[in-house]
Amino acid sequence: MNKLFISGSFLLIIFISSCKSHNTAVNNTIVDTTRFLPVMDFIASDIKDVKSTPYFIYKIRTLDKKKDSTNLSVADFELFAHSFLQFDITKAPLKSQFRESTFHDNTTKSNTFIYTPLNATAEIRNITVLLDESTDRPKNIFIQTIKQIKDTSIIERLQWKPRKSFRITTITQAKGYNREESNYVSWNEVSN
Repeated sequence: MNKLFISGSFLLIIFISSCKSHNTAVNNTIVDTTRFLPVMDFIASDIKDVKSTPYFIYKIRTLDKKKDSTNLSVADFELFAHSFLQFDITKAPLKSQFRESTFHDNTTKSNTFIYTPLNATAEIRNITVLLDESTDRPKNIFIQTIKQIKDTSIIERLQWKPRKSFRITTITQAKGYNREESNYVSWNEVSN
């Protein structure tokens, strides 16, 4: 009976100790599951294609309504094209500063994704992506930025037509001064 008492006591102690609450740290890390379109990946893919394919690349520069055209080397193409890559809102710290809205546009047969900043004074004012409704491939990517430097506003409008061309338009405005420059770059498009 003594052995039975000791065995029962031992089991009771094990049972009580297993019922104690265990203080374990709770991981309160918030995981960001928001998925933005990989806009910069589309553009980087085109840049890679141009670097590896012998396209005829040309640029048309319009400055204050005067046009000039020239051939572009791949290196010069890359310099212009990399202007787009600085606006990657899919990564921190920019990702948390934007919201996405979407709608279907029957007129353009596109699914439209619009990224707008939470802060109305952010440099990137919006990014708009039109995806072809049947292929889900981008048809057009638009980026608009505004910089304020002292009394001068610099508005930049960028448009990327995947696998074809892009355009960068820069408008500089100050009191009594207005200058508009547009650079259209094509590598796989018949006309602009």
